[in-house]
Amino acid sequence: MKTILVFNDNSPAAKHAIAFAVNIAKTTEAAILLANTSKISNKLADMVAAGTVTESKDDDLAMEILTPGIEELDISSMDENQIAGFVNSNQVWMMVKGMPNHPSELVAEDSINVQTILNKVLCPLLLVPVSWPIKQIERLVYITDLRYCRIKIVQYLTQLAKPHQADLLIAHLSAKGLPGIEQKYAIQLFNDQVTSNVKYEQLFFNNIKEDDLPTAVDVIINGMNNDLLVLVNHRFHFEEIIGRYLAATLPAHITIPLLIFPS
Repeated sequence: MKTILVFNDNSPAAKHAIAFAVNIAKTTEAAILLANTSKISNKLADMVAAGTVTESKDDDLAMEILTPGIEELDISSMDENQIAGFVNSNQVWMMVKGMPNHPSELVAEDSINVQTILNKVLCPLLLVPVSWPIKQIERLVYITDLRYCRIKIVQYLTQLAKPHQADLLIAHLSAKGLPGIEQKYAIQLFNDQVTSNVKYEQLFFNNIKEDDLPTAVDVIINGMNNDLLVLVNHRFHFEEIIGRYLAATLPAHITIPLLIFPS
């Protein structure tokens, strides 16, 4: 069974991310592992069962947490290297972390450097903005240079998209310093390199020719109404879109969950 590890610091952003992770877990038949970054007197599942954690308008946590397959882990004494080692040795399928709107909302004493962890693990990290309304995934978009599209990432995304019956879009943006690709060649490359290796009826391709990256990202997120953005750590457009490193909050223009794969 797949395992989704969710970092839990008991903040509103963490609870929001837990609710979304449970949503994904139910659809993909995965188990949830709550990685508590601080010692708490009562386990979250016990708090819910006792009625001390209730549903709110903003995040549908409530009784979702009693979904079978949820376990908890105390990682309060682990450093980033130990957490990464645990993730790899237990073949975690996905890590999830809630992202606050403002750094002031962080739980400072429980903070962990997810960039350090991401640099050392084999699975992707999903960052969930607390302001994003939780919903079923309907459209995923993987931004890459088609000439360097990683088939294993597309295959992984198919595992995520298929149970949701979601569209999976490969959006080509030429890597910095490389010329664009003509549409006819792009379609041939997509068919030869991607669809021949990934069988999914809802797999699509878009050759983005917009030179201004912020405009292109805005179109991809808002114009195409995608629900989840996919990038590769430190590759291609990652640093232009996100910055050199992951910060305490996502950039203002990233308003949907962001799935980042190891480089």
